[in-house]
Amino acid sequence: MNLTENYIKIKEFISEYYWIAGIPFLIWGFILVMEEKQDMKQNETETFGMVYGSKSIYKKYSKRNYKYEFYYNGKKYTGTSTAYNSENVENGSFYKVEFSDKNPEHSRMIFDLEYVREIKTNENGKVDTTYVPKEQKLRNEMKKRIEKYKIELDSIKN
Repeated sequence: MNLTENYIKIKEFISEYYWIAGIPFLIWGFILVMEEKQDMKQNETETFGMVYGSKSIYKKYSKRNYKYEFYYNGKKYTGTSTAYNSENVENGSFYKVEFSDKNPEHSRMIFDLEYVREIKTNENGKVDTTYVPKEQKLRNEMKKRIEKYKIELDSIKN
């Protein structure tokens, strides 16, 4: 056998069995995903994060990949999560983020309920940030408006 015949045999072998080389990478990726899920399950903490970007995964009207950021212990973290386009997720919206307090890089955003950030200064001058469900905030604002008009109507009647 000469060098050319050996080269041809090796090339045929590789072209027939090249997919086997990918198996260790698939196993490694699967193990990393399982470790991340286990870490989040054992060390789960919640906070609120803000969506700052999105990109379609497949088609214009299918799932989208949303980029978000959140803060934990004064440090900024980012992540990505998927949601359907029909959920009307917009940039600047706030949602709950579940993450591992041991490794905050392991996180996911929960798109069930949108929140509104409220920043208030308390009597000591300290700034407090709270997150209120958007629907509740809208209901509270509507109640205040109705009460205001009720008071005005009562004063007109008297």
